Amino acid sequence: MGLFRRRQETLNEQLLRRAGLDPAHVLGDPQPPPPVLEPTPSVLAAVGVADGSGVGPKDWDTALTAMAPGLAGERVEFTTIPNGDVIVGEEAGDADLSPLADAVERHVDPPYRAAAARQDGDLWAVGAKRIEVAKVPFPAGDKLELSRNGDEELRVDGEPSGTPVPPELERLGEAAGDSFYVEASRIDGDLWEVRVTPL
Repeated sequence: MGLFRRRQETLNEQLLRRAGLDPAHVLGDPQPPPPVLEPTPSVLAAVGVADGSGVGPKDWDTALTAMAPGLAGERVEFTTIPNGDVIVGEEAGDADLSPLADAVERHVDPPYRAAAARQDGDLWAVGAKRIEVAKVPFPAGDKLELSRNGDEELRVDGEPSGTPVPPELERLGEAAGDSFYVEASRIDGDLWEVRVTPL
């Protein structure tokens, strides 16, 4: 996995973007952002929103197309964490994914997980889904599952574990009630994408 940091937006830029205004236009940035185009059914299919795939349009919080010059390969996957850093899950090469992340963030604030597929030349289809991110110090595994429904069980990478339950994971579950299921997928280091389901 790779990590790259984007130029941090100023508070004014964040407020303008959230208000639906283009900070580059309002503040006079000499380089306007690449255009974002509305998705077509083929664009949605390219990023995994296709009939019969088990993934439907409701699974993306946004799906769009954007120009991203300089990217290699045909597909990229990345996660943007709350501070705006981008963790790259899959990419050919190491080009800057900022044009894709910037296009997504016109519609969805971090944190989110995104997948993009090349359409034609520098035109990419991008789908993104909001996620919850938690810091859970746990050195082993890439997937944690904690369930409590009377008994409590922790599984690491699908296998039962006798390791003590991370208190952060337990707190997330308890916020949903006495019985819960928490699934955590490692993003990078101690950062995990978490999903909590009350039982």
